[in-house]
Amino acid sequence: MRNLLFYTLSFCSEYKIIEMLDRIQDNNTFGTNSKLTNQTWPIFTLAFIRLFYVSIFERALANYLYFVVDISASALGFISAVGSLVYIIGPVFGQFITKRFLGIRNALILNCILTVGLTGAQIIYPELWFLIICRILLGLIMGLFWPNCTYLLSKWQKIDSKEKSKKNFALFNYSWNAGFIGGLVIGFIWAFTWNDYFAMITSWLISFLLIPVSFFLGKDTEIETSEKIVIYQSEDPLSHLDLKEDLTINSHTPMLIFPVLFSWISIVFLSISKTIFIFGYPVILKAFENPSYLTYLVQGGLQFFQLLGLTWINYMKPYTRKITTLLSVPLIVVVALTIILVDHLLFTSIVIIFVGLFLGLIHGCGMKIMLEYGTAENTSKYATINEILIGIGFGLTPIIAGYVVEVFLYGIFVFEVFFGLVVLLSLLFLSRNVKRRNPNNKE
Repeated sequence: MRNLLFYTLSFCSEYKIIEMLDRIQDNNTFGTNSKLTNQTWPIFTLAFIRLFYVSIFERALANYLYFVVDISASALGFISAVGSLVYIIGPVFGQFITKRFLGIRNALILNCILTVGLTGAQIIYPELWFLIICRILLGLIMGLFWPNCTYLLSKWQKIDSKEKSKKNFALFNYSWNAGFIGGLVIGFIWAFTWNDYFAMITSWLISFLLIPVSFFLGKDTEIETSEKIVIYQSEDPLSHLDLKEDLTINSHTPMLIFPVLFSWISIVFLSISKTIFIFGYPVILKAFENPSYLTYLVQGGLQFFQLLGLTWINYMKPYTRKITTLLSVPLIVVVALTIILVDHLLFTSIVIIFVGLFLGLIHGCGMKIMLEYGTAENTSKYATINEILIGIGFGLTPIIAGYVVEVFLYGIFVFEVFFGLVVLLSLLFLSRNVKRRNPNNKE
């Protein structure tokens, strides 16, 4: 609770700083477009509210269906996966609707209204077929939200100073990361004190805040098409946490010494592994008749440590990132193996939390490679491929895992062991030419 209060106070103080900076901008630098920068706070607030409520709702809904309604693990896997799978095409659908019919502001307002409606519908009628339809629609309309938020950040970047642009992107990432992690902490308290159904209802009521905040968005200027808008964002709790970077600011590309395949394999490993640990934990809890509220705490801890890993690896040099990634993969394999062998709830809970650190390190290295390839070639194709791989990993894994755990409880962790070893050998081979001393690497 103390950490959540700290995040909230810090979050509010950052807003005050941004508003103060907006008032003292140099008109000679920003000209007539300076009004755009006065509308940054609704984007940050929407990102925080959305991830705060959705992190609680998704976890509570999954727990309610699995522990109370008692649906099968395979059905839970399908429900968990369908939103991520549909979101693969969500940004394309969202941008088509935005540019042809709505504009950015109206698209964001419509998304907030539909999100609240579809979220509540899942509570009112939690039948499997109806839940799937709702989540398919949520995956599609998510394309109206995240791509448009990041598009606005990219537009502001063109009229802002370098420092202001970096601050905007940092605040945006801080907003949704704080919402995601803070939501899981509060969700744990609610589920522990009351139950998952209470947490689900309360989080849905919080989602109504999206609607009034969305109306504070500034009116659209002319919508442009830009290859520099490469940031898509998934809000599913099984999804990744990214520390996004501004491609037009960073022109140094030392990570090009890695083959791009290193990034893609890392991202696939991240998405599959994270899904296995997060999906497998509630299955273990139910098998040993333990309370469902522990899922909030463990998932929140994993997300927090992943964020630490993502932050830490940004300060490393290329060769150090290579070594860190190559060490993280076998450590995750060891964790999966010990979960099978030790078979103790407290031990399993602790090691899954710390897996987040290794996932963050792997993810940070893979994302850095992808971003710098996009920068060097001035294209969004690498980011698009990255999002497709993430969608496939987070989308297909729960479906398969749901059927596997019904046959053998620890089957998914056995797969993780062998899958991790294959990935490790692949990354070792791909990075064999990444040396400590390199003409492009002054480490």
